[in-house]
Amino acid sequence: MNKNRLLTLLRLYITLLLIFVTQKVVFMLFNMGLAGGAPFGQCLLALWHGLRLDSVTACYLLLLPALVLLVSCFVRSLPLRRVLRPYYILVAVVVAAIFVVDVVLYSFWGAKFDANDLIYAAKPKDMLASLPWWAAVLGVLAVGIVAWLYCHLLLRSTPSLPPLYPLSTPSLPPPRGPRWSTLLALPVAALLFVGIRGGLSDSTANPSYAYFSEYPFCNHSALNPTFNMVHSLFKSQDLGREFDLRDDAEVATILDGAFGADGAIADTLLRVQRPDILLIIWESGGSSMVDNDSVGPCLQAIAAEGIAFTNCFANNFRTDRGLVSIVGGWPGLPTTSLMKRTDLCRRLPSLAQSLRDQGYSTAFSYGGDIDFTNMRLYFLEAGFDNVRGSEAFPSSWYTSAWGVPDHLMLSASNLVPQRRPFFSAVLTLSSHEPWDVPMRRLVDTRCNAFAYTDSCIGAFVDSLRRTPLWDSLLVVIVPDHGVAGNGIASSSDPRAARVPLVWTGGAVREPRRIEAFMAQSDIAATLLAQLGIDASRFPYSRNVLAPSYPARPQFAMHCFKNGCNLITPTGVATYDCVNRSLVAVSDSSASPASRQAFVEAMLQHVYRTTADLAVRR
Repeated sequence: MNKNRLLTLLRLYITLLLIFVTQKVVFMLFNMGLAGGAPFGQCLLALWHGLRLDSVTACYLLLLPALVLLVSCFVRSLPLRRVLRPYYILVAVVVAAIFVVDVVLYSFWGAKFDANDLIYAAKPKDMLASLPWWAAVLGVLAVGIVAWLYCHLLLRSTPSLPPLYPLSTPSLPPPRGPRWSTLLALPVAALLFVGIRGGLSDSTANPSYAYFSEYPFCNHSALNPTFNMVHSLFKSQDLGREFDLRDDAEVATILDGAFGADGAIADTLLRVQRPDILLIIWESGGSSMVDNDSVGPCLQAIAAEGIAFTNCFANNFRTDRGLVSIVGGWPGLPTTSLMKRTDLCRRLPSLAQSLRDQGYSTAFSYGGDIDFTNMRLYFLEAGFDNVRGSEAFPSSWYTSAWGVPDHLMLSASNLVPQRRPFFSAVLTLSSHEPWDVPMRRLVDTRCNAFAYTDSCIGAFVDSLRRTPLWDSLLVVIVPDHGVAGNGIASSSDPRAARVPLVWTGGAVREPRRIEAFMAQSDIAATLLAQLGIDASRFPYSRNVLAPSYPARPQFAMHCFKNGCNLITPTGVATYDCVNRSLVAVSDSSASPASRQAFVEAMLQHVYRTTADLAVRR
């Protein structure tokens, strides 16, 4: 692959970038009425922040041209334009169609066009119901014009090149010396691989790369529509039909009384009506690991002086899923991660959004790659004004495998916003494999890592006590999910589901132990009820301190990959989502059939409710 062919690849790459940047400009101009007060400077930044995914998309589209250019080194008089023309036509039509539909439908739906909207393709009448007839006609014409323009630009960027090794006679081999130039194909392939991956960071390319602003319009403008469509093809599934197991009337009967908004409280746990709130989410800090004086002495001391919820269970087994349960009050799903569903992130309820509506400033901090599992996108869509990852902190702090170690992350200067009242959340990271922490107190490396994070949380809380902020501060400590260990072999083990939940701070009225049976998803409604804030937007979050709560069915649903545990005060029922059956029951208070009915009713109801959020209206 010689210089001319490398220049051809570069021209194609630049042409594709210019196409994608122009798409952003047109998108913003066409939909400026939906900017929601976004400053002009933020709109301009969308062009910059979108370049990373533009580059990823361009690298994907360059794979076939790069292969053809390599073949042209050996094939005499290969007509590059003629060979690549069908591919360019296909690319031009697909990219143009996605772009035009995205621009037009955004003005009606206020959301990006993705694979979940392709369900309407089977019923074009329903898809076009939101559009006047003239808009549909103009859209078809626009696709044709834009596709012709894109194809023309790509062809102009592809000159006719002579073969790299001209052959005087077919029987003679090409010269040996120039053949070494084909070794350039190796670094080119490596560059394309890195470009497709989105760089060398821990996270692979995902829509979160484009998200940077508290204004959704700016984030949507930055997001490459072609990448978003293709990415969503692999994340999309018909959630509404995932668990279609029972009659709707039967489901309603089984779940009668299980949920429902009840903001009443028998008494208040707080002495401040509108406290500042600091949420510490402890990576993997399940009770099986940290509820003892050896690993978690600081947590035990904090719990003794604050409010300890002694029967709290994780909704799921992974960070991305547990965060949605904590912040969004949403149950875990055993077959999908809602954080990776860009069409759902903005539509899920959010504790941050509810508090922001009441005048709270909101912030989320993480010392690692904030784009991992789509976190940046989710938290910005969830109503956090300021979302920070490792790039927001000094590079000298990045000393562990995952990022900034917990003793540096957990400091008041990092996590306390200037405007009050505030809701600030932080996700720790040191208590995670490879258990690399700057402390050696315990022999077992895993236990030592958890002990280190425990000491960091203890030191952080102690430092907060010495500030004027303490008197009006509520600190909530909860893990993102449980953990295997100490005799528990798997994250699917129901014993791994138990997690500590502790409230502390000067805003707490008095030490308490609360034995109400609950899940992480119940934190939102319980906290909002204490603040006197309506929680009706959280259909699955229960206020466990409501006088009516003891009369409700007492349970927690803990999901793992393709299965879930129904945990009750009297036992556990484990359900296999593949075989659609119970695989283990240790609950003598109810029949296996009734437990299976409850699990299936719960799954069917949650999946259908989640699917309804994705419906464009």
